[in-house]
Amino acid sequence: MSLERAVCKVHVCISKIAQQHPWVPFRWQLTQVFSVAEDAALPESSDAHAWSEYEVALFEDEADGYYLNCSSPHPVWFVHYRLDEELGSEARPEVRFVTLSYNEAGRILDAGETVENVQTDDNTASWLAAFAEKHFKSEPRKRRRPASFVSPVKRADFGGGSE
Repeated sequence: MSLERAVCKVHVCISKIAQQHPWVPFRWQLTQVFSVAEDAALPESSDAHAWSEYEVALFEDEADGYYLNCSSPHPVWFVHYRLDEELGSEARPEVRFVTLSYNEAGRILDAGETVENVQTDDNTASWLAAFAEKHFKSEPRKRRRPASFVSPVKRADFGGGSE
């Protein structure tokens, strides 16, 4: 992982978790995400684990989302995946998107999709923090004038009455 390139390759493991339910005997759950070397082989998938490979890129315009993630007590990977519902119990999870940005994950959730998260390792957290520190620019707070100092004609725009 390098700051200049801001791209890393990850392996994602989604595991089949048994549950006590009369209609749904198991569910898929994100269990691990870890960054790997470019030439690392993907582990073999099995009935209990579905492995995927994904390339994660950091973008300067998402720096505020990365900052929110790395400033939290435990930075996380966000993974969006889907199951083909037509296959029923034979469906395997298909990873659609992996990110480190709170904002990107929020947009996917707002669209009604599933996003799960798992904690990052220390190397990824420090890489993310270095990228966010380099590119994040906090927006200056805009001072809002009290309505009493605004002309009576414009006070209605601020929620006050017109006099």
